[in-house]
Parts: sequence; C-alpha cells; structure tokens
Amino acid sequence: MLPHSYTLDSVSKSQELLSTIQSATSPSEITSLCTSIETFLHAHSPDQSRHFFSLAFPTLICNIFGFENPRAASPSSSGWINIPDLDKTLFSLLSPSGTLATSISAVDRLSLVKYLFPAERLPHWSRSLSDKHNLSDLCPSIFSSSSSSSQIQLNVFQYFFFWFAYYPVSKANSNNSDQISVKTSTGKFRLENWKSSIPGFSASKNNVSNKKPYYDLYTRLLYAYLRANVPTSDLTSHQPYRSSILHYGSSHDATIVDRAEFVVNTLIHFWLVDNDFSPFPVSVCKALGVSFPFGEMPPTSGLSKVVKLFVRYLGLSTVTAFCENGNSSSSYSPSARWRTMEVSKNKDLGYACWNQCLQRPLYRFLLRTLLFCPMASSVKNVSQVFSLWIRYLEPWNIKVGKFKELDAMNGEKLENSVSENGSGGGGFTPCWQDYVLSNYLYYTSLVMHFIGFAHRFLHSDVEIVVQMVLKVCFLTLFVYVLCVCCVLSY
Repeated sequence: MLPHSYTLDSVSKSQELLSTIQSATSPSEITSLCTSIETFLHAHSPDQSRHFFSLAFPTLICNIFGFENPRAASPSSSGWINIPDLDKTLFSLLSPSGTLATSISAVDRLSLVKYLFPAERLPHWSRSLSDKHNLSDLCPSIFSSSSSSSQIQLNVFQYFFFWFAYYPVSKANSNNSDQISVKTSTGKFRLENWKSSIPGFSASKNNVSNKKPYYDLYTRLLYAYLRANVPTSDLTSHQPYRSSILHYGSSHDATIVDRAEFVVNTLIHFWLVDNDFSPFPVSVCKALGVSFPFGEMPPTSGLSKVVKLFVRYLGLSTVTAFCENGNSSSSYSPSARWRTMEVSKNKDLGYACWNQCLQRPLYRFLLRTLLFCPMASSVKNVSQVFSLWIRYLEPWNIKVGKFKELDAMNGEKLENSVSENGSGGGGFTPCWQDYVLSNYLYYTSLVMHFIGFAHRFLHSDVEIVVQMVLKVCFLTLFVYVLCVCCVLSY
C-alpha cells in the first residue's frame, strides 16, 4: 500500500498538470507541458499515475483534438493537432511506443480507471437502439457486456481510441456543413495515372510527379497505431516472447488478439458503418430483435484519405496470406490458406486475413456513396471513394514500398519497416481467383451501380466521370478474362 504522502503528491501534481493543460496555448507552453506529462508518468507507478488519467487525461484529449469539452459538437481549429509546429512533440507524446502509451497499458492492466464515453459521439446506428438492447450483443469486440446505448464504459486506451476514431468524422461533418459552393477538380484521374497500373501499359507512364507525399500528424498516428496493434500476418510478429525461454500464459495471446479486433472494428464502425441503415446482416438483426429506423443516407463525406490508408494496410494481410499460400505464383488452389483462415477466429493465431471483417462494411460504404450521393456533391469527393474501391479490386497491385515514407517519418528502423518485412502482390496470378470469387459483388453489382451513378453525374465533370468509367470497365474486363484463362489452363 502506498504511503498517504505519495498519494497526495500524485494527486496534487495531476491537478497542476490539469491546470497547465487548460491554460497552455502557445507551442512552447504545450511542448513544455508534454515534457512534464512524460516526466510525471515515468516517475510514478500505475497506482499513482491513475490520478493523472482520472483528473487530467480527458481534458488533454479535448485540447489535442480541439473539443472544448467532451460534449462539444465539433472540433475547433485551435486543437493542438492542427498546429504544425507541434507535430514532433505530439507524435512523441502519443506514439504507441512512448511513455504515455506504456502508462496506459499499465493502468489498464490493473483496471484502475474507467470512463463513460458520450453516447452522442458513438456511431449513428448505436444511438438508435433503446437501453433494453446490449451493444455487446451486436459488436462484442468494441463494447463490453455492461454497455448500453446510454452507458458506454471504457478503459483508458479504449476511451482515447474512441475519440481518435471520432475526430475525423466530426471534422468532416463540420467541414461539410460549412461548404457553400461545390468545387470540382480535374487533376485526379488523368489517363496516364490509371493506365500505368494495368499490366502492359506501364511503359507509357510519363510526366509523373516526384513530389514527396505529405502526411499530416493524424495520418502518421493512424499508421503507427495500426502497425503497433494490428498484425497483418500472424501474432508471432507482435509477440517477441515467442522465441524466449520463458513461458507466458495464453492471456498474452488473447490480449493481443482482443486489442487488434478492437482497433479494426472501432475504425470500421466509426468510419464505414456509422449511419448505415443496415449496419448488420438481416439474420443477425432478426435473431436479436433489433431494427434501425433511420432512412437511406450517404456515408460521411471527407473520410476517404484515412479510410484508404486503413483499407490499404489491412490489405497487406490478404497479400501475405496469398503469398504464403502460393508465393504469388503457384497454381490455383480452391482451398487457399487465406479463405480457410479468414472464417475462423483462432485465439492462438488471430485473424490471418482481415478481409472478412472489412468485406461487408466496405461494400455498403461504397454502395451508399454511389446510390445516395447528393447531386450537389463534388465529383472530387466521389473520385476519392472510387480510388478506394479500385484499390480493393486489385490487391495484387499493392506495393509495400508505399509505406516507406510513413515508416521513415515515424522513425521506424529499416529492419522493422513494413516495406522491408513484406512483399507486394506481385501482379495477378491464378491463386487470386479465389479472392475475386469471394468478393464477387465488388466486380459485378458495384459496377452496375457505378454505371448508374456515372449517368447521373456525367454533367458535373465529364472528364473525370468518363475516365472513371473507362478505368472500372477496363479493370473488371481484365480480371474476368484472366480468371477465365486461368480456369481453362488449369
């Protein structure tokens, strides 16, 4: 038991940090504050640091993301995350390998602190449920068994990550409501851009910009959290003790799997599902006696950038599973390893492929964009969703080198880089037929809905819409022909 003086010291110091968090405005003051927080957490035990998380941590989150209080309708531009001079400081503070993350894990391990997350900030579908329905029945990976639609109890990591996932949704909603005029762009889908991704046309690629891509702080943190918590092959990559002579209990495996499922499903439900009028399969809703009264509406506009990174990262697991199944060049096998592993949730292995988690939510996200996108919407926004769809259609073209810039910006060692520990899709081979068949609706139904969308929006920007139509028609025809050829040769 801690002496009374130590407890009082940690409480008073936490209160001082709270006051500093509330008053800090300039980059220099915020930088000094972040250093003080790390020093405090490093010097105190979990039992002492829990006072910081109880008293100061919620206010810290609000200031970082620009919420004046947990009930604020939308983030303000004064949020610390919007100050470029603080990128290095905040990334160090919020990094999954930093002192704050270590303290959060230690406090959560002892279940010392719990929070109530504002119900009005939850995904839209969860707000429509009455208190008689337990959210864990529908989504046990992110809601505890005691959670109702009005009482969402979370530990420290879960509380932070809910706010982290909610931030871009709230920001996008705020930006969409502020838009008065419709802006279009004609530079996203030039002919040479999409033609270069088709085998046989890469030689015609020219005038490609060598401009280094820019990643804001949120994008870097998202990638860091995915890398730290979501394995793309198996859990051994996230369990260094596997090679140790020490023996660890199965709870270590379960914790890693549960954390990975929580991160993936939280992002799926905040970003992809959210206001979907059919957030779960009909059979599940009938079995639990739940219904969702809200009508048809498009998904939140403005999330394409973070969703593309999320989908592309999870796509690495699909590529890894296919490569391990046939090294991307073997003959077609109807019992592909990825298919066998995606339908099971083995707690000793976890998800070998995240495709099953992503398949339905992403399909409905794309479908609702095509069906319910308002006529006043910018074609630029839709073209970004279109790019997301194309990435999902051709995972064999994933280039792990695309993550090299993020690895470098986040300070990852070369040997730990995703681009050094994984290989790309390697182009279409017979083993990818199983992927195409399992995602058949992406290549058929969505194409038909897209043609209808293109007909409605052709007048908005003829160049962009025509190039999108050519791209999807050429790609789907290309895949159909290759699949037929592979079957005939087999």
